[in-house]
Amino acid sequence: MSRMDQPTADDVILDLLVDGVEPTHENLMVAIAAYPQHRDALVAFFANLAVQTALKEETPSSDCSVEQFANIGVSRVLAHRHDAPRQTSMGVYSKSGEHEAEPLPPRLSQLIRATGLTEDQVAVRVGLDSGLMMKLDRRRIVGRRPIEMFRRIADELSVPPAHVIASVTGAPIASSRGNLRKAKGQIKIETETFEVAINASTLSDDLKAFWLQRLADADEPTA
Repeated sequence: MSRMDQPTADDVILDLLVDGVEPTHENLMVAIAAYPQHRDALVAFFANLAVQTALKEETPSSDCSVEQFANIGVSRVLAHRHDAPRQTSMGVYSKSGEHEAEPLPPRLSQLIRATGLTEDQVAVRVGLDSGLMMKLDRRRIVGRRPIEMFRRIADELSVPPAHVIASVTGAPIASSRGNLRKAKGQIKIETETFEVAINASTLSDDLKAFWLQRLADADEPTA
């Protein structure tokens, strides 16, 4: 992506077209993780792009410029966004016609285990503690979080930062299924902001100050 300063949905879609993104579910999840505020527009875009690709409609000739192709794509995406019902953009349909929820991205702990590392090892390497890693894995830290944290974790796991963002974003996860079965009534899972989580951690004062400064820095991207 070439536009990093609060891009609009149209900016994001244009960059995807310029980059020649393939309409795969994995690419969709990466895009949503990077720009969750544009989820509906991205779902509509990927759905429309998949149809265009399958039908090979309006395929540009070899001498057609990227800008021309992008303009065609954006105009069709915008039209589709206004016409497509919201509910059809939030999931997929099985061959039987039944609506199915999209599969959730893997949890952070799953990404870590896939590398052969432990959560404690990654925590030490990136400047966090085990408690923070647990909260991230269970999606208990909500609100703004510094991109620097995601970059560091992604470097250790050799994955794009967007994959890490997706793994720790979404509905909070309960501590165990056993507790859910035993509980009566509606389950309320406690969440907290990054600032609260850092202050409650076992990190040194220097590391706490480092992360809080990253969060407060207006020039530091957050997710």
